[in-house]
Amino acid sequence: MACDLRYNLKHVGDIFIDVVQKTADTATQCSKRLFLAYDIKSLHSKKDQLSRNFGERVTSLMKEGVTDFTKDAVLAEHIAKLNSVEKEIAVFEAERSSLVNPFKVKHTYCECAGNLKEKE
Repeated sequence: MACDLRYNLKHVGDIFIDVVQKTADTATQCSKRLFLAYDIKSLHSKKDQLSRNFGERVTSLMKEGVTDFTKDAVLAEHIAKLNSVEKEIAVFEAERSSLVNPFKVKHTYCECAGNLKEKE
């Protein structure tokens, strides 16, 4: 569709609404990516804390002389929590990777720009 000044003036309200809608959609998507990144970082911190707790428990069991760690209920609980956190991280990362980065989307060719270059 060629650029038509009369058409653009007639539908300036529609064009404005489309631009505002695209801007709002971009802002919403950016904020969603930001919240997902925050949640992932928070879960990584939680995972690090659980790993430290796991290591501390193993160290204390070794000091006590226990060699069979599989029967320790506290370690089993730490492992279960660690696995659930890793699953949550995987879900959030998959969701984040499925979102399209609005700033890396290819822009389509505008016929108006071509017409302007020809007139110069």
